[in-house]
Amino acid sequence: MLQQEKKLDFSNSYIIYSGRMPADMVIKIVRSGIPLLASNAAPSFSGYSVAEKGNVTLVGFIREDRFNVYTHWDRVIF
Repeated sequence: MLQQEKKLDFSNSYIIYSGRMPADMVIKIVRSGIPLLASNAAPSFSGYSVAEKGNVTLVGFIREDRFNVYTHWDRVIF
């Protein structure tokens, strides 16, 4: 909705979050066009499923020197 009304482009943005990544949250990320969501926690299975279908990269368990990439790993530079 934001993209359509205000012509905002979030395609070069990301969100860092401090909790689980449930489907309802990932759906909002998909709709806004943000390609990457990262968190210190793991995604829920429903969040993972939505991200996979919606072309969103999910990164979880972010710690000092490590992290897990759950979907669309090609966006992450190792």
